[in-house]
Amino acid sequence: MVSIDEEAIEASELPWDDVVDVICAGAGAGVLAHAIRCADLDLVVDLADMELSSQTSDPDTAAYLQSMTDDLDPGTARNLTVATVYAEPVTVTKDRKASIEPFYGSRLRDWSARCVVSPFGVIYSQIPETMTAMRTKAGESIQAAVLGEYRPAGDRPGVELADWLREQARERGFHEHAGTALQRLIFEGGRVAGAELATPEGAQLVRANVGVALSIGPMPDPADWPVQADLPAGPARVVVTSRTASRFGRVELLYG
Repeated sequence: MVSIDEEAIEASELPWDDVVDVICAGAGAGVLAHAIRCADLDLVVDLADMELSSQTSDPDTAAYLQSMTDDLDPGTARNLTVATVYAEPVTVTKDRKASIEPFYGSRLRDWSARCVVSPFGVIYSQIPETMTAMRTKAGESIQAAVLGEYRPAGDRPGVELADWLREQARERGFHEHAGTALQRLIFEGGRVAGAELATPEGAQLVRANVGVALSIGPMPDPADWPVQADLPAGPARVVVTSRTASRFGRVELLYG
């Protein structure tokens, strides 16, 4: 199960208007997917669905976003293609004698960059847990959480997948209170503790016991999604993938 920092919760003295498990903020499909995943884990989720810009006016929030992306190339263009992955679950042994996979910082930076430029990307304030360990056909270790079965019907899978995620969100009641925006992140002890949300009813301070997930930038217009005629035939599973020790994730189509 997802861990909660109980000591930090008890130490909080801010006048919170609400307390939830997870805050998901942004207009991108990646953060919507994370909201769906958390709801399926029976976590209480607050979704702020308005577009989130990296050029926020709050200095602490801007500094946090900068710290998460400061080693990435700012000139990289947005990538609107839907990523595919071929992978199978693997058994993770906790034996002390088991070999430990080497850590490659450059691979994590490359993964972070791919997530940031994708509308299906998401940034986590805490490294996600409860994902399934998998190994790709290329031998790369990944973490994945399955959201459901999906088969693209046309040659623009991006817009179809975004619509599929919206429908999944509606089924879980996330669009009943649309029009909420993240104004600023709130920090305690150097960690993200929650956020100030601008709701139709007014500003609210909301604590997130498990973490905050962010998606930067707008959702593309339907006509902007590229044609991808070379997708594999047959059904796929919609997954949120990440990497060990990474605070970045991305929605992908899983085959295999």
